[in-house]
Amino acid sequence: AISLARIGSSGINAEYGYTNNLSRSKMLYQRQIEVGRLCYIRLGDNAGKTCVIVDLVDQKRLLVDGPHCGLARQVIRLKNLAITDLKVKIARGCKTNVVRAAVTKEDIANKFLQTSLSKKAESKKAKAALGDFDRFKLRVAKTAHNRKIRSAVRKLKKSS
Repeated sequence: AISLARIGSSGINAEYGYTNNLSRSKMLYQRQIEVGRLCYIRLGDNAGKTCVIVDLVDQKRLLVDGPHCGLARQVIRLKNLAITDLKVKIARGCKTNVVRAAVTKEDIANKFLQTSLSKKAESKKAKAALGDFDRFKLRVAKTAHNRKIRSAVRKLKKSS
């Protein structure tokens, strides 16, 4: 057992070989799960839509609302969401009209379209919509591109 006298503000003393480096290093996660945070739904029936966190139910579920994209207020599991950097200033448990006003005031929908998460989702959707011949043309183009890179690398290796 460890006596309370040996526990300091930085965790267990170095006498035991343990230190708490979290206080000195940067935070592990930059995007906090908080009320007003804009999220992208990755999985489920509403995949591809954005929502705003209205309340936290427990450690695994959130109450979200998305009046800007036609999403009704509902509880969604945290593992189905991707948290973004965007945030609106709303009160905990506020009504749908307040969320709608905050999202339109800060133009969150257009700001989300500029993020890399949105662009990645759009490219994934476009790739899924490709036909058989389009996939073949894409594969041929990638092969030709990689062949050019490979030949340039070989020339550089020979010259040095």
